[in-house]
Amino acid sequence: MPVDLRAEAETLRPLLVSGRSAFGGASWFDAHTHIGQNDPDERRATVEEIVGGLDQAGHDRALVFAMHEPDGYREANDAVLAAVTASGGRLEALARVDPSAPGAVDEARRCLDAGARGIKLHPRSDAFALPHPVVAELVALAAERRGIVLFHAGRGIPRLGAAAAELARLHPDVRIVLAHAGISDVAELAPVVATLPNLLFDTAWWQVSDLLALFTTVPPGQILYASDMPYGPGLFSAFGFERTARAVGLGDDVLGEIAGGQLTRILAGEEPLDLGPAPGPAALGGRSVAHERVVSYLTAAAFGVWSGGDPDQSLSLARLAVAGREDPLLALTDDLMARAQGVRERAPDDPMAGLIALMSAQFLAGTPTAGVPDVTVSTLG
Repeated sequence: MPVDLRAEAETLRPLLVSGRSAFGGASWFDAHTHIGQNDPDERRATVEEIVGGLDQAGHDRALVFAMHEPDGYREANDAVLAAVTASGGRLEALARVDPSAPGAVDEARRCLDAGARGIKLHPRSDAFALPHPVVAELVALAAERRGIVLFHAGRGIPRLGAAAAELARLHPDVRIVLAHAGISDVAELAPVVATLPNLLFDTAWWQVSDLLALFTTVPPGQILYASDMPYGPGLFSAFGFERTARAVGLGDDVLGEIAGGQLTRILAGEEPLDLGPAPGPAALGGRSVAHERVVSYLTAAAFGVWSGGDPDQSLSLARLAVAGREDPLLALTDDLMARAQGVRERAPDDPMAGLIALMSAQFLAGTPTAGVPDVTVSTLG
């Protein structure tokens, strides 16, 4: 089924742009978007939908690559390259290949010669693990072009961090990006990530605790904004990125580099800027059990939506966890949770109904140090 959550995100626009600033004039450059029509997970996305998501979010450019193609990636890569050519400079391509398929290196080279800026590898959907001899060849090929190799580093895979770090050490001219906040590996890589400036992470993930782990653990110069469109609308993804970045005390200049300046620099063949050390967990201040309880239940609710289950019990428990508390941020969080319940009641046949509202509520509850947005639910569409 299509995953196009832009309409629900639009109803929350006053909230989702409430923390937005000009970042000193920096342009937004999304590091992680997909197009494709044949993914076995039944998700679909056209280039028009991706560009529409950029427009909705007020973002300028994006890296784009193919979704999973069980019958091979050549035609899908050609579609991506054609979309880039027609985009007027708004899109840049990554070539997607399966390293276990015959001719993977040749296909990657063909796409790089045609203008692709790097390679996307997905160890879950293409069923491979690291280390892998062909992956080593692909990384070496990308290093020759000072290009990007973006790995899926989210759910459903074994750890790949140690192998990715070794590839970064061996090939300092490649830019290895671990997608989805590197949730499979960020804890393991914490001791070494600052020594590998060509090992980066993108923010294409929806779970606030994981993004807080990313922003407290990884130097900000090694983080790239990303949405994962169509799975996450850019309007929502930017809100989550900004809330977590501000929660650890990062300023507008640094946020502008994460939002797009650093990726622009990388694609120009330049070295990433050093934006200082990771802030560390102390930047978040003391723990709030009340906020953490809400986050835990909302996380369970969001997993329920994504897995096709029933999130309503977890959502109800999250609302009970804020009952009677005189906290403006939790009050706004509760209003969003009530909104999510209402959306679900009005659309019982839509398994994704209310998802953006409940995930936005999770980001609010999980980032009390980022302040209380100056919005009310009555101002939302």
